[in-house]
Amino acid sequence: MMSCSEPVDYTFGFSAEESNRFLLVTAKYDDYMNVPAGVIGCCLASGGASASMFPEKYPKKGYFVWFDKSVNTYFHATLNYPKDIKSIADNLNDFILVRDYTGENSEHPKRVYLITSITSNNEVVSWLSNAKMASDNITRDLVELDKAKGEPFVPEFIKERRRKKALQVQEQSDN
Repeated sequence: MMSCSEPVDYTFGFSAEESNRFLLVTAKYDDYMNVPAGVIGCCLASGGASASMFPEKYPKKGYFVWFDKSVNTYFHATLNYPKDIKSIADNLNDFILVRDYTGENSEHPKRVYLITSITSNNEVVSWLSNAKMASDNITRDLVELDKAKGEPFVPEFIKERRRKKALQVQEQSDN
């Protein structure tokens, strides 16, 4: 007998409270899936920068590393997602209401987004939503999954760079 996990279909979205302030260096889910991110822009919970992947399941946790240009510091945090994340996604409204520029309303089928944002207080927060962005022209569900305060740290590649530089200085002073 063979069993398979039920296929899931969602998109990873990333955004920040302040545009062009943050660089998302690492977005790693369940210690096996790295999602490309990079410079992320405005606005909180918008998921404006997105990565379409086809994961086999919803993650149990997310590990994030970002650089805050305003304080020239790296931060990291881990989020733990609810065990029932698939049922949360299944229970999001199946349609979103969109109002166009003429005031006409139309329904569009949901697309599930796992959105992660960085706040101006260097917190990372994730939501599950049935649409990427909200505005006056769209209705959507937005369920907060977890939030954590980022901890400042020095990444390994910077430690290695500093170590090599110290060795060079030591070698130069020995000569």
